[in-house]
Amino acid sequence: MKDRVEPEQRDPLVSVVITTYNRPSYLEAAVESVRNQTYNHIELVVVDDHSETPARDVLNDGSSNEFVNLTCVRHEENRGANAARNTGIGTANGEFVAFLDDDDRWAEEKVARQVNVFQRSNDVGLVYTGAKGIQGDEKTVLTPPRIQEDITKALLCRNVVGTQSSVMVRSDLAAETPLDERFPAWADLEWYVSLSQKCEFRRLPDPLVEYEFTSPGRLSDDFEKAEQGYKVFVEKFRPTAAEYGYLFERKMLGWAAYRVATSAFYQQKYEDARRYLKLAIRRYPFELAFMKYYAASLGGQSTHRAAQFIKRFIASGSL
Repeated sequence: MKDRVEPEQRDPLVSVVITTYNRPSYLEAAVESVRNQTYNHIELVVVDDHSETPARDVLNDGSSNEFVNLTCVRHEENRGANAARNTGIGTANGEFVAFLDDDDRWAEEKVARQVNVFQRSNDVGLVYTGAKGIQGDEKTVLTPPRIQEDITKALLCRNVVGTQSSVMVRSDLAAETPLDERFPAWADLEWYVSLSQKCEFRRLPDPLVEYEFTSPGRLSDDFEKAEQGYKVFVEKFRPTAAEYGYLFERKMLGWAAYRVATSAFYQQKYEDARRYLKLAIRRYPFELAFMKYYAASLGGQSTHRAAQFIKRFIASGSL
């Protein structure tokens, strides 16, 4: 553990919001990664979405000594991740709010580097970082792409920001832009699109978040919720996409169908995957990725495995 250094008077308070549900061992490690930040002027807000073992019982009694303030809020019933994040935003007192899912971890310098970006520009409303995806012994660096165009336009097609654990936002913007609790999935993407219409985003490409692909209970593992999220996303943002012209509206609709198709594909729901991939291709037939996934889904597990083998073979440099 790092030595405790008292925050300087000019350091803005950062509210770190950890949302948790039924993952006590993950929660302990998440709190530890906040405790180890090089930036010290932090308050910790833990929102327990009605876990079987209350988060308050999991937290170390000495944790409160490591932060300016520690607050643990418990929902009386399970309300979902979006509602938990909104509770955290409503509880936060800091100038900035940073989110950490209970199964993710931060590099020690993450908060300090994001605050530094905010302090150098009054126009920035949200700062996001790269991540490191972990699956077993393998680690994959996930670098968010550099966006030269209108970031709202980019986000309408793809999540170019990444996991919400990479994000720090000005608290006034977070308070006036709550997460839409109608979304059982894709809530992070919905929130980014909404915020991008109000402020500038700034990218830190370094992988300052560790993201575990295989942790239990991730929303990305639930095709039915992805399908519901797709329907609400299209309903909410199709008019925004249409403002960029008819062809872009079709492109946005194609990418939305593609995202729900990949959720089905990786859960081996190949019939559902093909249904949404056909829709993606019909809406926007100019995207090669849609065709590739459709081909990989045609033979079910056999073509899926073949596509994975070819991808690994190419990545190894053997071709």
